Amino acid sequence: MKLKSRTRKNRVRVLLALGKGIASSLATELAMLFCHAGCEVKVALIDNGDEWVSESAVRQISGSAALTAAHRPGWYFAPTAFDLAIAVSPASLTQQLLQARLTSDPVLEFIVQKSPTLWLLQEPAHIPAETDDCDPHLIFRALPTQPQQLSPFFQKIFAECTTWLANRRKNGKKSFWLAYQIPEQLKVIANTRPAWLARFDHALLACGLSQSESSAEADLVINAYDGPRLDADNRLVFSEPEVLIRSELKTSALHVVFVAPELTLDSLATEKNLLLVQRQNNSLHVADQHGIRVIPDVTGQCCYARFSSQLVNHLNRTGHDREQHA
Repeated sequence: MKLKSRTRKNRVRVLLALGKGIASSLATELAMLFCHAGCEVKVALIDNGDEWVSESAVRQISGSAALTAAHRPGWYFAPTAFDLAIAVSPASLTQQLLQARLTSDPVLEFIVQKSPTLWLLQEPAHIPAETDDCDPHLIFRALPTQPQQLSPFFQKIFAECTTWLANRRKNGKKSFWLAYQIPEQLKVIANTRPAWLARFDHALLACGLSQSESSAEADLVINAYDGPRLDADNRLVFSEPEVLIRSELKTSALHVVFVAPELTLDSLATEKNLLLVQRQNNSLHVADQHGIRVIPDVTGQCCYARFSSQLVNHLNRTGHDREQHA
C-alpha cells in the first residue's frame, strides 16, 4: 500500500523508537512494512535498545544509521518533522517522561519535538488504566504476551497507522472547536472536564481533524456542556441548549450541541447544519432535520469514535457538494 509517491519531498516520514525486549528486536518487521509502503523510516534506540536491535539491520532496512545516546546521524539535524512516531517497549520511566513531554534526554526530546503524535506499543501492565485522560496526542496499544503473536500484531499496527495517516492527510485542513463551558456560578463545585469529553476529543483527533483556536474559524463547532444552570432564583434547572448565532460561524460550519439527558430530545427544534446530541447509557442520541438516530457502543469502538467518523463524513460530503456547486 503506497501512502505517497516515492519522491523525497512527498514521502511520509515515520520515526520508530525501539527499547529493550523481544518486541523491539522483532519490530524491524514494522520498519520494513513502512519502507515497502514508500515511507521514509528512521530509527532511534532508547533504553539501551542497541542490546536488542542490530544497528546494521537498522541501517540496511532504513538506509540510515540509528539515533542513539552516543551517536547523532545526519538526519537528526534535519528541520523536517515526522508524520508519525512509534515507541516500542519503552521503559516505565521513559514512558512517564514521554507522557509528560518534559525530559533532558536528547533522544527523547527529539522524539517529542519532531512528531505531533506518538504511538506507544507497550506491555499491558504499563498502560494507564484510563488512557482517555492522557494527552490526546498519545495513542496506546497493548503488546501481545506471546512472541509468536508479534508479527500479526505489527501488521495490524501498520494497517491502523496507514489508515490514521490517510485520515490526517484527508482531513488535515479541517478543524474543530470543542467547548465545555461550565456556568461561572457552578465552577466552585464542578470545574473538571468529564472522562467522556476526553474520549470524544481523542476520537476527533484520531479522525485527522485539527483543533481550532476559535469557533469562528472551525469547520466543526461543538458545545459539549449538558449540565444544569442557575435560573434567576438560583435554582438548578436543565434548560434548552444555547445555539450560537450562525453569523458568528463559518458559512459551512457544522454546529453540534449537547443537551441534558433530562430534556425530551424530540421536542427541541433543529435546523440545517445543527445537530443536537444527548448522552445515554452506552450510546448517543442524535437529532437532526430528519429525526433521531441512536449511535450505540459496539465491540472495539465506543459511540464517540463512531459519532466522530460520522461527523467527518458529513464535513467531507458538505465540502464535496460545495465544490460541485462551484
